[in-house]
Amino acid sequence: MSIGNILKESLGIARKHTIIIVPPVLVSFLIGCLSIVVIGMRMTAMEPDAVGELGQGVTDLILVKSVLSVVGWIFYSFAQGMVASMMVEVEDKGQTSLGSGFGRANEMIVSLMAAGFILGVLLLLGFMLFVIPGLIVAFIFSFTFIVIMLEKRGPVDAMKRSIQIVRANASYTFKLFAAIIGIGFFLMVVTVVLSKLSLIGLLASMALTGSFMGYTYMVFIKAYQQFKESGSGFPRG
Repeated sequence: MSIGNILKESLGIARKHTIIIVPPVLVSFLIGCLSIVVIGMRMTAMEPDAVGELGQGVTDLILVKSVLSVVGWIFYSFAQGMVASMMVEVEDKGQTSLGSGFGRANEMIVSLMAAGFILGVLLLLGFMLFVIPGLIVAFIFSFTFIVIMLEKRGPVDAMKRSIQIVRANASYTFKLFAAIIGIGFFLMVVTVVLSKLSLIGLLASMALTGSFMGYTYMVFIKAYQQFKESGSGFPRG
C-alpha cells in the first residue's frame, strides 16, 4: 500500500469511526488545561522586579514544562493503547466502544505507562538537543505502544521490537514518518493561530492536537498490520 493510500484509508476510518480518536482528544484537553493552570500559577509567582528571583522563576517554569511533557506522554501512551485496541476491534467486528478500548488498554496499563515515561524522558532530552535527536527517538520507537497492545510485550521488549520493525522497513517507515511530520507542522501553525484568538480557539487547538495524535496512531497501526501481512520485520512461521 502506498503512503498516500495508507494516509487516506486511516482518515476514512477516523471519519467513519470518530470514537477511535476520542481518547487522545480527551488527553489533549486534560494536559492542555493542566498546563494552563500550573504554568499560569508559576507565571503569577514570578517577580519581574527581582532579577535573581526572576531567573529562578524561569528555571522553575522550564522544569514545570518538562514535567508536564513527560506526564503528557504517560497519558498519551494509555490513549494510544486504547486507539490500537479499538481500531483492531473495528476491523474485526465493524464497531467498537470506549469501554472495550479502556478495558483492553487497562490490561497493559503498566507496560504502556512505563514505556510512556521512558519515551517521554528520551523525547524531552532529544528535543532539548536541537530537535533532531528527538525526531530520531520518535522515529525508531514509533511502533512501541502498538507492539505492547498487539503482541502483549513489556516496555523494553516492545521498544526493541519497534527498532526491529523500523529497521526491516526503514525506507517506507521514513517516508510515512516524514509525511506525518509534514502534516503535523502545518497543523502546529494552525493550532498556534487558534490558541491566540480566544478561549474557543484555544479549546479548538486542543481538539485538533488530540485528533492529529489519534490519526497518527491509526496510520502507524495500519503500517504495522501491512508489515505483518508481508512478513517484513516479523518472524516466519
